[in-house]
Amino acid sequence: MPQQQPLISVVVPVYKAEATLDACVGSILAQTLDDFELLLVDDESPDGSPALCDAWAARDPRIRALHPKKAGPGPSGARNAGLDAARGAWITMVDSDDTVAPDLLATLYTAAQRSGADLVICNSCQRFPDGSCRDLPEEQRFSTDTLLDEDSFWDAFNTPWINQFTGTAHRLYAAKLFDGVRYPVGMVHEDYYILPDLIARCQKIQCLAYTGYYVLQHAGSITATARQEVRLAMTRGDIHRAGYFLSRGWFDRAEGALTDAAEFLYRNKAAYDLRKPGHRAEFAAVKRELCRTYDALATQKGARSLKLRAAALRAGLPVFHAYRALLAARRG
Repeated sequence: MPQQQPLISVVVPVYKAEATLDACVGSILAQTLDDFELLLVDDESPDGSPALCDAWAARDPRIRALHPKKAGPGPSGARNAGLDAARGAWITMVDSDDTVAPDLLATLYTAAQRSGADLVICNSCQRFPDGSCRDLPEEQRFSTDTLLDEDSFWDAFNTPWINQFTGTAHRLYAAKLFDGVRYPVGMVHEDYYILPDLIARCQKIQCLAYTGYYVLQHAGSITATARQEVRLAMTRGDIHRAGYFLSRGWFDRAEGALTDAAEFLYRNKAAYDLRKPGHRAEFAAVKRELCRTYDALATQKGARSLKLRAAALRAGLPVFHAYRALLAARRG
């Protein structure tokens, strides 16, 4: 007999999570809304996590332990495997070192039904190993429930709310948003990269003042250990976002995203340790893509000022930075 389709699929990529997985899974199983499936996706973890996944699956029929082979390095491959296996009409993702409030799923789903939103985002907060929690700064949190369309989302993106917008967790996605969309494999901050692809499919985005997701703060996280990769991934995300804006004819937004990318590379160049051949090649590839997209913007808009800025960028990041500073001084 075929299994009944669950309302929500909860996808949890699992890698070296022996110390945290039980708390994570326990918080999900404690949900007040119980019409969900929990997919524990083993990312070929070298510790005892795969066995923990199997043990949890044996204890609760709502849990499936997935062990995809060669899904791809990093959490992207595991998330993609989870998306491929998900049967729910809605999808949420939880990192294996984080925990959630008992009413998280009920709150997000109820908000989606009331607003007609395809994506519902709530506040997250920081949780420490001693169990204590700390809210994000007030300006970074949703203080009131806010309903956005695609255009107003990108207006809000440039506010301190960006910290709530660019993650993967503490949100509920309509499963249809992932039709034809998967995470790029081998990239950190892959969630930031595909955000435009998901938002383009949304009619409405609901932001909630509610806080229901707790992010464990510890030294072993990806963002704490992969500084080079994180910086370049964020820049790739800005470039991809600019290309999305170009496809919409939003030239000013595209220029803003590309300028952010160029200035970020300029400010952080010293952190890349370009003496390493791998770092040097990756940095050069990102810079080439930045120049290519800026050239496309200048060509499509046809503005002489943009063509000059594109030429300055091709000449080098210091030249681009100095040229922008000169223009700002003249305007001032």
